[in-house]
Amino acid sequence: MPYPSVKEFEKILLTLPLEEIVQEHLFGGEPYVFRTSARAHTLLKQHVSQHLNTPEDDIRIVGSARIGFSLSPDSFGRQFSAESDIDVIVINEQLFDLIWMTLLRWHYPRRNQPFGSLREWASSRRRDVFLGWFTPHQIQFNPDLPFPQVLSPLRDHAALWFDTFRSLARYPEFAKRDVSGRLYRTWDHALLYHVAGLSQIKQSIPGAPQ
Repeated sequence: MPYPSVKEFEKILLTLPLEEIVQEHLFGGEPYVFRTSARAHTLLKQHVSQHLNTPEDDIRIVGSARIGFSLSPDSFGRQFSAESDIDVIVINEQLFDLIWMTLLRWHYPRRNQPFGSLREWASSRRRDVFLGWFTPHQIQFNPDLPFPQVLSPLRDHAALWFDTFRSLARYPEFAKRDVSGRLYRTWDHALLYHVAGLSQIKQSIPGAPQ
């Protein structure tokens, strides 16, 4: 399939609804990184699916690995290269809610407001829930956090998430790349996040309506 150049993509951003662009160019089609190796794409999805016990259809490659250049507002247009990461999204309500409910069980027995580093940790987790996504392996566990046993399902899932993507390195296809994943509760949450990113890029294009 043809992949748009940066200039062509800018024109697409100025002419089509952003939701449509996300569905077609980020959530659909064969990722740019696997344009000459469909087997590697299948291998990645099977590996993540089996380790996280989630359907393969709920796994997508996004970002520069999907389209061939960065879609981050801060580095838009930077070409995908041999050193570029592969960003994966996983859509799964059950996995998301497992984390959410663990956090609620940790939070509800508390009678006092958290303070210091604990307040920052709790605030970050509330932000994640509000936005509808987690990056499980990036959740830090401060030894001073109360109720560590209550948080054990979250800690175990974070370890599983880390191992799932780290273990891809044993395959030659991924040995030289950093593959990471983000968990979204639903496709709508993922859509909103990526539409927001494209909206920032669109606003930076000369001649774009403000």
